Amino acid sequence: MTLAKPSERIHSSEPIRLVAGTTVVIFARAGDRWEHEVRVADGRVWLSIEGPADQQSDPRWPASPPLVEVSLAATSNGAAILGVGRAGRSHYSLAIAACPGTADTLLFDVACRIHELPHWLGSSYQLAGAAVPARLQACLSASLPTTIRWSYTVGPGGIQARPVAG
Repeated sequence: MTLAKPSERIHSSEPIRLVAGTTVVIFARAGDRWEHEVRVADGRVWLSIEGPADQQSDPRWPASPPLVEVSLAATSNGAAILGVGRAGRSHYSLAIAACPGTADTLLFDVACRIHELPHWLGSSYQLAGAAVPARLQACLSASLPTTIRWSYTVGPGGIQARPVAG
């Protein structure tokens, strides 16, 4: 894995990158939020879908986690991107690192603390040039408040849901 920025909190609007072999995630500032794209070696580019998924969607439950702070960190397992955000009364956190044991693949681990059951909770991507988005929906619980987690990989195999680690 190649570290493209120093391992410290970044307060500028410069893009933040994390590389895992031939796959790279790039975060860029868009107003008061961060959006991202994942590029794989075969030329595919997965773009995060930000804001409501469509006009009928509740804006308190955006298509993807609304990140307001993103930073690059050094961990005992290598570089990672960490992000936090908020929508309505819900708080999001995100960690991205190289996927252990899977070459050229990034592992995304997301959590959201909720106080009411959402219409939608998950991560959404648009494959550049494709008409249908990829959506990973989190499993929802009826016991509130609670923290919901979901995990997925992005790499040469596309976007794949993963079981949440323990």
